[in-house]
Amino acid sequence: MKRFCLLIISLLFSAALFAQADFTEEFAVKDTNHLLLDVYMPSVAAPDTGYPCFIYVFGGGFIGGRRDEPRMVKSFEQLSEKGYVVVAIDYRLGLKGVTNMGINMVSILEYAIRLAVEDLYSATSYLCANASRFHINTKEIMISGGSAGAITALQADYWLHNQHETARLLPANFRYAAVISFAGAILSRNGKVKYADGNPAPTLFYHGTEDQLVNYNQIAFANIGFFGSNKIVPQFEKYQYPYRYKRMLNFGHEVAALLPYFIDEVDEFYHTWVKERHHYRVEENWYDPDYEPIKWGRSKPSDLYNKGNKK
Repeated sequence: MKRFCLLIISLLFSAALFAQADFTEEFAVKDTNHLLLDVYMPSVAAPDTGYPCFIYVFGGGFIGGRRDEPRMVKSFEQLSEKGYVVVAIDYRLGLKGVTNMGINMVSILEYAIRLAVEDLYSATSYLCANASRFHINTKEIMISGGSAGAITALQADYWLHNQHETARLLPANFRYAAVISFAGAILSRNGKVKYADGNPAPTLFYHGTEDQLVNYNQIAFANIGFFGSNKIVPQFEKYQYPYRYKRMLNFGHEVAALLPYFIDEVDEFYHTWVKERHHYRVEENWYDPDYEPIKWGRSKPSDLYNKGNKK
């Protein structure tokens, strides 16, 4: 267990050398923003059906972050070595410059999420249009992210299955193969999270029980709610949607940065839930008795948006 604590420290503070993307391409221009994506190609031969594709959306509270974040790039290389085309994308930062969300919090947050989801949809469409060039199996495109990136991934699949107007950016009849969320949530104006067509992608949830930045439970008023993993999963269980939920006991928002630690588990999820199409519903508690909480993992929204967020 102690090696987990050491890994957390190395993820946050190491300056190790990392691999570079095989390709960097522009997938869209929006509001004068030239949006790029990095592609990490597998070294193994492509299956007859094409490679599975893993799209990663970086975190940063919708105010910062970067697609080539050093602590994540090594993970992209590891996934590509396992046979995935890994794609790390840009998106517009809708909360950049916001210093006090106040009474307009819901509208401002929804605006930021919408921009990010639109850009994820555009990147997905670009990959589908270039699937033969990248040898991608368009039926096995998965989306993932940490924090704001996890919110974007969860919201993208949620809106897709609720006929949200932004989903028109995707190819007709497109569906994501899986969602992997590290400390994510879904914003709903219609009460509890519900999927209108009853067919969300198999979802792998990671969330810290002490997370206050992207709340582990929910923040709700009337029919408006920002629902964390612990409130989304019961809906998956109720309607028997396929999922795996790793409840990280005593962890805070640092869970958002833990993709590097769970590479093998993510790979297993793909093979079991996506490739073999087992519709399991699994919940587990994960506890490390030696773990000491990281200070920034206990951050609250006020810590992020009321100071230090300047254009």
